[in-house]
Amino acid sequence: MINKILISNYAIIDHLEVDFSPGFTIITGETGAGKSIILGALNLLLGNRFDSINFKEKSKKAIIEGIFNISHLNLQLFFQDHNLDYDDSLIIRREFSADGKSRSFVNDSPVKLDLLKKIGVYLVDIHSQHENLLINNDQFQINLIDQYAIKNFPAFKTIKKSYSDLFQDFIIVNNRIQSIEKLLNQSIDLEYKKKIIDTINKLNLVVGEKSKLESQYNKIKNIHKIKEFFSEIILLLDDTETSILTQLNLVSSKLLELTQYDSKLQDLLVRIKQNEIDLRDINMEFHSLNQELSINSENMESIEDRINSINSLEKELNVFSIKEILNKRDSWSNEIISLGKISNEIEMLQSEKKSIHTQMSDLSIQINSIRNQAASKLTHKIENDLFQIGIKNPSIKFEITRGDQFFFNGSDNISILFSSNKGYALKPLGQIASGGEIARLMLCLKKQLFSINTFSTIIFDEIDSGVSGEIGRKMGRILQNIAINGQVICITHLPQIASIGKYHYRVSKIDNDDSSQTIISEIMSHDRVLEIARMLSGDEVNDEAIANAKKMLDI
Repeated sequence: MINKILISNYAIIDHLEVDFSPGFTIITGETGAGKSIILGALNLLLGNRFDSINFKEKSKKAIIEGIFNISHLNLQLFFQDHNLDYDDSLIIRREFSADGKSRSFVNDSPVKLDLLKKIGVYLVDIHSQHENLLINNDQFQINLIDQYAIKNFPAFKTIKKSYSDLFQDFIIVNNRIQSIEKLLNQSIDLEYKKKIIDTINKLNLVVGEKSKLESQYNKIKNIHKIKEFFSEIILLLDDTETSILTQLNLVSSKLLELTQYDSKLQDLLVRIKQNEIDLRDINMEFHSLNQELSINSENMESIEDRINSINSLEKELNVFSIKEILNKRDSWSNEIISLGKISNEIEMLQSEKKSIHTQMSDLSIQINSIRNQAASKLTHKIENDLFQIGIKNPSIKFEITRGDQFFFNGSDNISILFSSNKGYALKPLGQIASGGEIARLMLCLKKQLFSINTFSTIIFDEIDSGVSGEIGRKMGRILQNIAINGQVICITHLPQIASIGKYHYRVSKIDNDDSSQTIISEIMSHDRVLEIARMLSGDEVNDEAIANAKKMLDI
């Protein structure tokens, strides 16, 4: 609960400090006195972002601090998980400077705003006229029914937990299936890749063979020119009287005769004889090569086709060698193997998804059944509360139907049907209920919600709008009833509600020569009588109003 709030240099507040107690507290004050400023400051403590702040003195920081008793909220693990020191007395402070910067602290440890917002959920529930819109929110309605079901049907919590676990598994499996399907769609050219791989494998390519094939092809293509050259070379070597070998033989004969005159010429003769032998061998080789050369058109066509096949693959795959072709084949082969495994995986996942879906469907039927039972019991309580606060013939129904789609809380769709007049058919709440009826219905729902759960503080901000005095008194009794289990703070303009509170604070605005200032003070005895009388009669407080105020306060 809130023990204390301190506000400094914020809007028209110079310094304000107020202590709160358990039970039912009333805050009153004239319009414009600053009640909304105090509530706005509290919202900032609970983690709301600020758009702009009016500083009373821009040279100073605006400071908002709240002290909360959290001993009954079991938040030790929360503090441990967020590396915060735990104490039953929680201090939250926010500091704002005129340049737009702010800092937040929990028990003097600096924290980020998101963490402050998480803590704030446990501390205070602020119910305003605007929050009445929640009554048409499916999640609010489901949460209300579920909490009532947990309280009254022990098995419901276990069933819903089992469903929730399955739903998480369902999401994980479904996301994996979508991821795989996306991958498979990206590999839509799978058949094309298989065809290319088959082509490469049939060619049985060898790294480096393309240059050899091109050399063979070039040789065959130019065979006539080669044979012509071979014939000319053979002719030069030995086919004429002036051939190289004939001339060399003549040189040898002459040199042989000369050796009888000079023995040193013997070495030259040996060398010439050796060259003659080499040339004759070379000549024989040319004869053999010339005879071996023949035009084989089929072989030439085969080599040409293979070269064309290699060139075509290089162009198709945008590569420049057989090695790169083989690398591409191996990469695609591995991809196809992986996709094959993935295809098997998706079949297994689809089977798992179907199994989870079946289990979720069974549990959602049980959830729907218990929700309907809980809603039926809750309906009677709410109708009774509505009757107590002036709706003579209330009829309400939580219409809960199972849908085809699963959500984190089940497959149910829910809507509130309502009628405030006998003999009229139930219709959706938004079509027939007035603002005052919605406010009263929301109050009754909150009463049931807070009777189920342990809560710290709930603040009702002018929920009495559009409500008459008699009905206001009855609404006040409900608020008083809620306050038995916790701290309830009600900001109100109705004296019928204000007179029921255990504690009463008045917010006032003091106008000085150069500025205005908001103050808040607890009022008791005679001052409280005067405040209730003011609320009854307006600015002029008369004896009749004072008498009525005393009667309301049972004085």
